[in-house]
Amino acid sequence: MDTNLALTLLNGDSSWLIEVDGTRLLLDPWLEGDAIVFARPIHVAHLGRPAIRVEDLPPVDALVISHPFADHCNKPTLRKLPRDLSVYTPVVAVPWVKMLGGFKNVTALPDCTKGRKPVAVGNLTLAWCRAAATFDTTHNALIVRGAKSGTTVMYCPHALLLEGPTIEAVERELGGRLDALLCSFNHLWLPGHLGGVANLGVDAAVGIASRFSARYVFSTHDSEKPDSGYIARQSKMTYCKDMAAALSGRAPTSQPVFPATAVRWQPA
Repeated sequence: MDTNLALTLLNGDSSWLIEVDGTRLLLDPWLEGDAIVFARPIHVAHLGRPAIRVEDLPPVDALVISHPFADHCNKPTLRKLPRDLSVYTPVVAVPWVKMLGGFKNVTALPDCTKGRKPVAVGNLTLAWCRAAATFDTTHNALIVRGAKSGTTVMYCPHALLLEGPTIEAVERELGGRLDALLCSFNHLWLPGHLGGVANLGVDAAVGIASRFSARYVFSTHDSEKPDSGYIARQSKMTYCKDMAAALSGRAPTSQPVFPATAVRWQPA
């Protein structure tokens, strides 16, 4: 068994514990309450599956927030975490993290798409590759690399565009190794005034797995979450019905993994 890597899905959707080389990260925790965009009439989403309780979380070395949307940067959950916990997040989310969680130690992740260097956190490094388009805050990648083992985990909750500076930066940061890919396989369409396509769908996810020869692939941010409000009425979701079949044709060396919520997974 590879003891350098362990992953635990916390809420059936896109909240994870990531353990690499003995350092444990809490990623995008939405464990209780609703995810509200400004006000309920605009958009409110509810957890579709039970989540682990905040009180039952093991000790973590750092909190990582990938972007400031309410299902990734969730106020009810953040308010239950220790105020002195070290937090790492893109610069666009720093004020939201401070305001919603009241954290004292918040570090802005440098943008590796622009050539910045990853930051060290315990026994690993964090590389954040931002979408190149100015107003695109979602199609980003977070790469976790073990400083000792070289084990890599990449988190793409909305997938990535397969051409351009972001995917090129990801290629540089991965250096030819991707042990675990956490990526959305669903396609979420929104009209242009709400940002356009959010989750890029099966072709993008499989394309990423294939391009980087991901060893293990996990679907993230793909569960059904009951929602309502203006944004919900404007959106259209197309669900991936069979991740394994999608991978088998174009990324046959990638092994799909279907973890149970709150069960710690390690490679066999």
